[in-house]
This record gives sequence, structure tokens and C-alpha cells, in this order.
Amino acid sequence: MKLGKSLLLGSAAGFIAVTGAQAADLPTRKAAPVDYVRICSVYGPGFFYIPGTDTCLKIGGKAELDLEWDEPRAHADAPFGVNALGRVNLDARTATDWGLLRTFVQLDIRRRDGAWYGSGTSARQGFAVAYGGGVNPNGGFPSYGGVNSYSTSGGLMLESSVNVDKAFIQWGGLTAGRVQSFFDFYADNDNYHGMGDSDTTTQALAYTYTFGNGFSATLAIEDGIERRNVIASVGPVAGGAIFPTDFGSAAFTNYAITFPGFINPIFAANTAFPGAFSSWDTGQRQNTPDVVGALRVDQGWGSAQLSGAWHHISTQGSVITASTLPSGAGSVNGGFGSRTANGWAVQGGVKINLPMIAPGDDLWLEAGYSKGGLTFVNGGYPGQGSGAGYNFGASTLEGYDGILDATGRLKLTTAWSVMADYLHYWTPTIRQAVFGSYFRDSFGNNVRSQAGFAEGAACPGCIGTITTATGARFNPFSPFYMDGSQWQVGTNLTWSPVKNLDIGVEVIYVGNDDKHKHYDPNRGYPFIASSDQQWLSRLKISRAF
Repeated sequence: MKLGKSLLLGSAAGFIAVTGAQAADLPTRKAAPVDYVRICSVYGPGFFYIPGTDTCLKIGGKAELDLEWDEPRAHADAPFGVNALGRVNLDARTATDWGLLRTFVQLDIRRRDGAWYGSGTSARQGFAVAYGGGVNPNGGFPSYGGVNSYSTSGGLMLESSVNVDKAFIQWGGLTAGRVQSFFDFYADNDNYHGMGDSDTTTQALAYTYTFGNGFSATLAIEDGIERRNVIASVGPVAGGAIFPTDFGSAAFTNYAITFPGFINPIFAANTAFPGAFSSWDTGQRQNTPDVVGALRVDQGWGSAQLSGAWHHISTQGSVITASTLPSGAGSVNGGFGSRTANGWAVQGGVKINLPMIAPGDDLWLEAGYSKGGLTFVNGGYPGQGSGAGYNFGASTLEGYDGILDATGRLKLTTAWSVMADYLHYWTPTIRQAVFGSYFRDSFGNNVRSQAGFAEGAACPGCIGTITTATGARFNPFSPFYMDGSQWQVGTNLTWSPVKNLDIGVEVIYVGNDDKHKHYDPNRGYPFIASSDQQWLSRLKISRAF
């Protein structure tokens, strides 16, 4: 028995020894090294190194829901609206021998319906806003910066859009891509949406030189189409169809809202082709970018900026129409060439930090003047209707950058605006903004007189005319080419119970005051109006990360 146990243990020991020797001869598989994501603290919290590179990346975004109620100005208006926003942004930075290399991309994805108010930039983000007053300079629905779908049901607007809000490269002092215009300063900083100031995202190539101590200067060329509004025109028409002699005529019923002028009218017989008529194509050519310059200072007390812009306007040309044209042509495009003009704008603004009142408090003041470029002083009316036409209800404060008069002269629109905003922190988590703005534009008397008459002359062919203090008679039934002003006051209260979570409500009261009484498109003849006001309100819930 003992002999058997000894043999068994000896055999087991020998087997283990042999097996161990064979296992020692096998190749060893080592675990692959783990390339952990490293934190990049050079550019602030949230950055990390892209594995295998020396580039730091920050991923962020925002989700937002807006519930809106606007005072309806017409029976067909949608007083209630819903807007959902999804935002994704990427910020990549690399240190180089030539300075910081930065790439930033921000995408906005929206779904909205019903009532809506927004800034001028939002009106040009691919939303299917009906053409009028300058939303889309080429007609139809705007499609800048992305893809959108549009449908209506029961008189309501339903839209989805994908918008490239920002996409730029910065290297040293060079900036190239889609950016906030370097002309802008306040740019709807504290209000939720819409204000009488300049707020435009555009394509740009710019260089910024830093002097030190917070002072800098920027020279930029920017895409002029982002600032472009409609060029309108005034001219005579044949047969008195637009100038009826009595209220009961069919022509009055059909054209009451469109005379004495309308887009692309027929001009009187031209001299180049006897017996022929011509009309101006007021669509604008994109042949020259805007030139923008800005001087800026950023210090502990706040910021200040003085900016200027040159904005070139060039129409498509004219169209000659007659059966007597050479070779029997029915029309000839570009018969008289285009009409050009040089628009410009200036703006000054200051931001003053007020920590002595409460940490985070600040005051913004801004003023601007433009000729031939309304969006430099007012990015767009915040209420229902045309996003850049400033229209609502009985008031039609049109957003034309210029007018072609009856003789084919291009008259640029002058405009100016002022605004103020104060942000106060009641507690570290509750803040309130109080803001207001005033905007005024002028087209000149020539666009309100009957075609073929001198500027400011009487309008004997227009029915229902009224006499102004200067003796000029104007047709009160046409709402177009109306000098006027727009003012608005508003406030919002925002609660941030946790960091980057905002729950707030905003209320705005906005009004238009037109220079002359005119036909009220809401109520019809015989109602006449010269002003209108509207309440706007919004509940916003947003979370940024």
C-alpha cells in the first residue's frame, strides 16, 4: 500500500515538472497599453487631448424649448407657437509657433410652428419665412446656411431647419469662416430674441491686430448677401389701372394695397427703342463683399467698440419690352445696365461692468446710423410677419435698402437706432434684463408721390389723397415706402437653479409709428391707420453643457 502511494505521488510530481517546463517554453501575450484620455487644462475646463495628437477638444451643446404667446394682430395670426432647439458645438485648439490655431463649429437644429419672434439672424437661417420686406433678396424662401422643410396646416407654419450658425478657423490674428459680424457689438446679448440693433452671422475673412492692454483693431471682408434687403421701385403704369377715379371701381378693389408704387413696375417709353417700355429688375448682384472695420477695447471696467462698414448695392439692370424691338424680340434683358450706389454704416457701443451693485451686473449702450443697409442698425422686427420687414398688424414699416424712382435713380434709405440694456442679478441664481430700443428709417418724399412727378410734388391722379404740411399730397391707401419708426421695451426674468440650466420668461411691448395714415390691411377699407402695437411673450427652458 505504501509502495503504491509512493509511485502515484512520484508520477504526479514528474508530470507537473514536465508540464511546467513545457509551459515556460510558450510565448507570453502582454496586455496592450491603454491610451487614456488626458485632461487639457491650458484652455479652461472641459478640454481634453484628442488621443495621439497635441490638439485639445471641447464638446458642448444646448437643448432648448420655447413656448410663445403673441397678441394676434389679424384673424389668421397664430397667437401660440412652439420652438425646439438642439445645438452642438466643437472647439478644437492647438498651440503652434505662429500662435493659437483654433477651429470652432456650431450647428443649430430647430423645429418650430405657429407664432415666432426672433432676431434678424434667425430670419436668415433657412426658416421658411414668406418673402416680403427683405427676408430673401432673391425671392422665395430663404435657404442660407442649411436645409429646411416647410409645410402649412390650418394656417399654421411648421418648419424644420439645420443651420451652420458658426464655422470658423482662427490662427494668430486671422479669422476665416462663418462668424458673428465684426460690425456687431451688443448683438442680442441679454434678450432672448430680437432687438433694434445689429445682430448678423455671416461669412468673413478678417485680421485682428492686438495692441496690448485690451486694445485691438479688426479689418474684415464679409458676405454682403447676409446684410441685403430688397430694393423696391416706383414708376408709372399704363391705362390708369392702378389709379382709378372712383372708390367703386374694380381696379380699386384689386389694387388698393399696391399703389402708387409696386415692385418692378413698367416705366414710360424709353428713348433707346421708340415705342418700347422698360422695367427695372431690382434684384441685386453679388459682386462686392462688405468691408468692415472695428476698434475695440476690453478691460476690467467693461468693453467699448467703434465700427464702420461699406456696403455696395448693384441692381440686375432693366428689361425692355415691346413688339418693335430688333428681330421681333419680345423683351431684352439688361437694356440700360444696372444702378449702383455705395451704402455705409457706423456704430458705437459701450458695456460697463457694475459689480458694485451686484456681481455680474452690466449696462449696455449702443447707437448706429446707416445709409443703404438697414440690418446694420436693426437686424429685424421681433414679432409676427416678415422677419426683416418690421411689419405687423396695421403697420407696414418696410425694410427696403433703397428705392428706384420713376426716372430710374437709386435712392438709398437712411436709418438710425439706439438701444440700452441693463442686466441685474437679484441673487446668484436669479437675474433680470431690462431693455429698450428705438429705430427710424426714411425713404424720401419721391417714393410717395405719383410716378412721373417731381420729388414731393402733388399727386392729382391718386384718389383719397391727404395734404401734408409741405403741401405734398400722398395716397393714404398705399402702405408701401412709408417712412416711420419702431420702438420696443421689454424685460426677462431667468432662474438658474443649477449651473447652465435656465428657466425664464420674457415680455416685450413693440410699436410702429408711420409717417402718414394709410390703408389698414387687417380690417380693410375704409379703415385707416398710422400706428400699431403688439405684446409678445415667451417661456424658455434651456440646458447648456
